[in-house]
Amino acid sequence: MSTSWPEAILHIDADAFFASVTQAVNPHLKGKPVVSGMERGIATAVSYEAKALGVTRGMPCWEIKKQFPTVIIAHSDYKLYHLFSNRMFEILKKYSPTVEIYSVDEGFADLKGLTNPFNMSYKQIGKTIKDEIETSLGITVSIGISTTKSLAKIAANLNKPSGLTIVPKNKTIELLKQIDIAKVWGIGYRSAPKLRRFGINTAYDYTVRPEVFIKKFFPKPFYEIWKELNGISLFKIDPNPKDEYKSIMKSHTVTPATNDKNVLWSRVLSHVESAFLKARKYNYSVKKIFIFLKTQSFKYEGIEIKLTEGTSFPLLIRQDIRNGFEKIYKSNTLYRATGATIYDFSNNNSGQISLFPNHSEILRKAEKIYPLYDERKIQFGTTLLDKKSDLKKLRFSIPMFST
Repeated sequence: MSTSWPEAILHIDADAFFASVTQAVNPHLKGKPVVSGMERGIATAVSYEAKALGVTRGMPCWEIKKQFPTVIIAHSDYKLYHLFSNRMFEILKKYSPTVEIYSVDEGFADLKGLTNPFNMSYKQIGKTIKDEIETSLGITVSIGISTTKSLAKIAANLNKPSGLTIVPKNKTIELLKQIDIAKVWGIGYRSAPKLRRFGINTAYDYTVRPEVFIKKFFPKPFYEIWKELNGISLFKIDPNPKDEYKSIMKSHTVTPATNDKNVLWSRVLSHVESAFLKARKYNYSVKKIFIFLKTQSFKYEGIEIKLTEGTSFPLLIRQDIRNGFEKIYKSNTLYRATGATIYDFSNNNSGQISLFPNHSEILRKAEKIYPLYDERKIQFGTTLLDKKSDLKKLRFSIPMFST
């Protein structure tokens, strides 16, 4: 057993989670094509019945209605999703003391050494967990069990929906030969072309390349993936709630695609504000921002904005963001998505006194108004964000108070 299972890691992934929850609480929708995301105007989750018709995630709702009139488009209910998610992980924790909640609909569990207490094989443990979740929640989940997190995640995705795939150490080669390199966790479709140029088309092709080759041509994260695929467990299960971030990204699809400069600029600012809101919760000061526009042809136009000193208030760096936006925006291009990522964080204990000394009055106002924004007591109106006057003259009279 120890030779086949040096580690035993389970990955669980709820199938088409949002759409499945909608079907679970509305039994008359069972077996019917369902899409969630009405409020965003795009499909955020697609049931397997809708996928069979050709509906894909991210497809505009108007297009779905036109091409697939039988599809039912529902509003998202995030409170309900979290209730289902909490219950799913409560069940998982009955069978393992070490569970990592990776996202609302997927996670990992350490099963090593649990075969004796449960008097079951790893396959039987996985099936027991799967059956209890599906019976009690009315949704389906797919489970993969293998010797590393990367292999377990691949296994869970292999036989969706409602799959259960067990891959001991002596079966990994057989698994990896089936997996396109673009489907490997941490590589994806954006990095896959670089690997294909080296003749690496499958996960197996990647694992048989010499270690010295991987280190020479690829960054450290790719080397770590290489070791994980070779059965060396590096990515440990972390049962603690996430309390720190290396970056925070916010993005949104534009429906329909547009080249309206004011709309795109407003959206980019909204993403930046939203990302900084989360950063302030963790007491972060931000030194780098990346804003991007995604074209109708799926090409990304982006720019990194480096600050001379960290800040927690995007209002103070509004002109820097605007300058970056002007460099990437093209009036003759249609854009389908906008986004912003903030990173290069430091702990925000030193204050902001030295930053923008010529705007100390604005800084004091920002320090007063942002706590109200963070508590959702006010919302920034577009006038505040788009005002073209100098920051010294910026007025704070236009926030809209929420009830």
